Amino acid sequence: MTTRLILDTDIGSDVDDAWALALCIASVEICLHGVTLVHANLDVRARVALKMLKLAGRSDVPVYKGISKPLTPDLPCHWAGFEGTETDFSDIDESHAKDNAIDFILETVDKYPGEVVIAPIGPLTNVAAAIERAPDTMRKLKRLAIMGSTYQGEGPDCAGAEHNIRCDPVAAKIVLESGIPTTLVGLNVTGQVVIKRQDLANIKNTPFGDYLAAMTEQIYKLWHIEATYMHDPLAVATQIDASLVSTRKMSACVLEEGKVAFRADEAGSLDVCVDVDVSRFEELLLSRVAALSNR
Repeated sequence: MTTRLILDTDIGSDVDDAWALALCIASVEICLHGVTLVHANLDVRARVALKMLKLAGRSDVPVYKGISKPLTPDLPCHWAGFEGTETDFSDIDESHAKDNAIDFILETVDKYPGEVVIAPIGPLTNVAAAIERAPDTMRKLKRLAIMGSTYQGEGPDCAGAEHNIRCDPVAAKIVLESGIPTTLVGLNVTGQVVIKRQDLANIKNTPFGDYLAAMTEQIYKLWHIEATYMHDPLAVATQIDASLVSTRKMSACVLEEGKVAFRADEAGSLDVCVDVDVSRFEELLLSRVAALSNR
C-alpha cells in the first residue's frame, strides 16, 4: 500500500533535502503528490526542486511556493543557498512552480481524508499556516513526519535547539501542539546517519545521479568534511519502514527561544524518535537512490 505524501521542504539550504526528495521519487511505497517550498528564497528552491524532478523524469510532480517569511515576528530568515551556486539552471524556469502552497495542501488533504502524510523537513511555517486557516481540514491528515527538534530527555531543562524549530518558533508551537498525529525525527537520531564521499560512486554516471552527487560534493567542499548528515531523508524513511526507528509517545511544549520540551504522555500525539537502526537506514537510502540514479 502506498502513502500519499507531500514533501514540504527548504531544499537548497543543505543537501539532505535533495536526498529526501530523491528517496521519495525512488520509493514505490510513496505516491508523491507534490513538493511545497518554504522559507527565504523560494525561487532558488524552486529551481533546485524542478531540476531534480526533470532529471528524474518526474516533471509530473507539481512544485508549489509557500511562505517565505516566518510567522514569528521580527525573526530574520536564515539562508545558506549552497546548492544554487554551482549549478546550471539554464534549462529550468522557476515560474513553472505554482503559487499558493497552502491552498494545495488543504485541497489535497480534503480530497483524500485520512490518507495524506505531510513530511515537513524545513521550518514549519507552511504547515502552521494551513492549520491556522483550516484546522478541521488539517485534522483529516493521516500523519505529519517532521524533521525537527532534538530529544535529550524530558522537561525544560533538557530542551534542545534545532534549526527548523529556531527558524520559526511560533509555527513550531502551532504544529507540535496541534494534536495532529506526528512522527518527530530529531537531531538525536538524524545526527547518527550520514552519506560519505565514497558512497557517491554508487549514484554517478547518469544526469540525475551526477547532479545529486555534485550538490553533495559541494557541501563537502564548503564545510571541509567527508560525510554529511542525512537528517531529512530519515523523516521520509519512517513512512517507508517504521521499524527503522524506535519511538516514544510524548507531548511537547515549544519554548520562546525555539527549544522543545518533551514529556512522556501515552495519550500524546507525538511519536518521538529515540533510536535508529543506522546501518539499515543508510543501506535503504543509498540503495534506493542508486537504483533511481541508474535507471
